[in-house]
Amino acid sequence: MSGHILPCGHRVNNADQTHYCSYLHLDELLRLQPTAEQVRHPDEHLFVVTHQTFELWFTQLRWDLERIIAALQRSDVGLATWLTHRCTAIVRMFSPMMRTLESMTPSDFFAFRAHLSPASGTESGQWHQIELLAGAREENFRRYLETDLSADHATGPQSYLWNDQLAKLWDQPSVASACEELLARRGVAPADIYQIAPADNAHADLVLLAEALLDFDEETRIWRFVHARTAERTVGPDTEGTGHTSGVRYLDRMALHRAPFFPFLWQARADLWERQQHSS
Repeated sequence: MSGHILPCGHRVNNADQTHYCSYLHLDELLRLQPTAEQVRHPDEHLFVVTHQTFELWFTQLRWDLERIIAALQRSDVGLATWLTHRCTAIVRMFSPMMRTLESMTPSDFFAFRAHLSPASGTESGQWHQIELLAGAREENFRRYLETDLSADHATGPQSYLWNDQLAKLWDQPSVASACEELLARRGVAPADIYQIAPADNAHADLVLLAEALLDFDEETRIWRFVHARTAERTVGPDTEGTGHTSGVRYLDRMALHRAPFFPFLWQARADLWERQQHSS
């Protein structure tokens, strides 16, 4: 039989031709999961694949959030809105992806959980980059990222989250700041862009952008909540997190008390209501 054998085992006419496996680097990608000999329990494979998949989608979010910032800076509202919809579609996948982990019983997870410690999802550098790119700039969030390593290895942080990349992003524009600057260039406050339908709205494009951004913000908060519920179902409400966090209580605090990425858009609701009250 003629042809050339590629590393993936497929036979092709030309060794240099583009092939599905080589284009996606599948040979390298599929070597990154643990083998049957490496796992402590068969469900450890599910755990690794799920989290690797998150990290792959995080790369796309980082890619698109940077494009959204650039689009907003050049007042390309249409592209920014379109890309924001895609980011929301990506985050919307996260909740069902997380819930696949609920197919593990507690005993299944506990069979290998101890081997994770002190590693934790809180160490995902890509997710923290996404938060900064979107607009997270609370000082208490920065203090959390800058929490120093603990001398007490039994209870305190084992990883220093702050790094040069996060420091650079902290001082660069975010989607939130680029949106605020766009509104300023258009000479409108967030509440100004909303008109009572079906009246003509000169800022209809900004309404679509704002609502798309809130969809992304909201979907992120939903995913945080689902993450906490999955952890609660798997390890219980009072079990300490592998990274020496308070476990479910920590995840609930992240889900319920973290500031939104776009507080000025949420505040527009209160401003609109106050205007309505004064006009009636």
